[in-house]
Amino acid sequence: MTSVKLEKYERTVSVSPKYQRRNQENLQATYTDVVVIGNGPSGICLSYLLSGHWPYYTGETHPNEYLNKRLQVEQDKSLVLQDLKFLSDNLEGRSSHPVSLLFDTLSNPDADIGINSPSLLHWRHDPKQEISHVVLGKKEEGGIWQMMEGQMKTLSLSSWMQLPDMSFDKWLQRNRSVDDPDKFSNRARMEEVRKYYMDYVREKGLTKYFSNHSTVTSVQRIQECSQDIDDESGEESVSICGAGISNRQMLWLVCGHRTVSDDKGQAYDEDFCYKTPNLVLCTGAFDQPNMLNMPGEDLPYVCHSLAEMEQCIHEDILTSTSNPVVVIGGGLSAADAIVHLLDLDIPVIHIFRRNVEDPQIVYRQLPSKLYPEYHMIYRLMQGIDTDDRYKNYSSMDVVEFTEDNQMLLKSRKSGQEMVLQVSCVVVLIGSRPDLSFLPRHILSKLGIVPGMGIHSQHNPIDVDPYTYQSNHFTGLYAIGPLVGDNFVRFLRGGALGIVSHLWQKKENTINL
Repeated sequence: MTSVKLEKYERTVSVSPKYQRRNQENLQATYTDVVVIGNGPSGICLSYLLSGHWPYYTGETHPNEYLNKRLQVEQDKSLVLQDLKFLSDNLEGRSSHPVSLLFDTLSNPDADIGINSPSLLHWRHDPKQEISHVVLGKKEEGGIWQMMEGQMKTLSLSSWMQLPDMSFDKWLQRNRSVDDPDKFSNRARMEEVRKYYMDYVREKGLTKYFSNHSTVTSVQRIQECSQDIDDESGEESVSICGAGISNRQMLWLVCGHRTVSDDKGQAYDEDFCYKTPNLVLCTGAFDQPNMLNMPGEDLPYVCHSLAEMEQCIHEDILTSTSNPVVVIGGGLSAADAIVHLLDLDIPVIHIFRRNVEDPQIVYRQLPSKLYPEYHMIYRLMQGIDTDDRYKNYSSMDVVEFTEDNQMLLKSRKSGQEMVLQVSCVVVLIGSRPDLSFLPRHILSKLGIVPGMGIHSQHNPIDVDPYTYQSNHFTGLYAIGPLVGDNFVRFLRGGALGIVSHLWQKKENTINL
């Protein structure tokens, strides 16, 4: 039987041959209360709360007078057990989810005006509050951050990157050497964020819940149709059947394969299957980079991620004496790339489709005091500031990439074409999640706009704003970029909303 070593309250259930892989005849499914797909910050944060760690209000005064009064009503109760809709009423911020705003303002009061105030939350652990779960991820803990190994810095403050009950700033103080040039910086390097998330899982005792190097290949909605006793173990075994049986609880069957090692350290693949009433999507939205779909885009000098660009820098392909690096895109990732390249004195040509005064340009929507680097890039785009190493072309389309490191551009306004000689091209025009493991009939109904692909900005998963449960499929939840919360500081509230809802369901079941 294939399974992850989890808590004793998990049980094994048999799986209909319909859902087995061809090379296995006796694949078994492990029952657990929650399956989390994605082991990035969203999945890690959720696992911490599911493991029985709950947040409580400290009782200190909150600067928001109205929220402060609401917090006094049930001050001794954990937020998990309180009315989150009541607490988060009329909160405003850069998330569309009230619970995300609630958790953020309690963790980082006055963060949006640049004040680094102490958290108004403290945490307590009670094993009785633990909800059995497994977290499945393709790489080590950290998700997309496992691809970030360079010296590029986060543009969010380090305190905004932290997970519950473990100060990132204190972690940095412990892990930075005395002579580190960033010893007193309030921003972290990408590799530091990656290591922090891995350390978090270990230090918080969450390793037993994580099944890393695991790829989910299929998810099915199923129903229980019979119960019997396993001849060998004596445990209850629940068969899985199709949707033809009525009056049965709808569950989720999650199957895939993982890479594990034997006693000699040899890696091999094994299949897994889990059965659960609650499935949480935490995959993020960065699995598949968007493509220009232009001729020559597959040439070696054309990159589609910051990690690929970092690799070129590491291999000295890009230096201050190189031909310019072309960065294509007008979003945050493009700004991250430009800031890093200019810090290394590498010349940049910036290409973007929008007009520089377009109100939808993301840099215009961020406070300049909190994100000075983004606004530095925007001022360069506008021509307010100048830098000999930076040049941009707005309202331009890419026509072709050639084998001799040239690219052909065409102006949207005049139709005039031009050729650039470059060392590297970094295409950063967004990305999309890989949810191919979901059945088409579910995937097509998942977003706010039915039938349209899931996109963190244009078509996030349609969830209840307080429970994060899908508005179309019971027992299916999503948090993080999949629902539009792209900043770590906001995805933490999603974990609170889900655990609160799961606990309510558990209590309602007991009281029936």
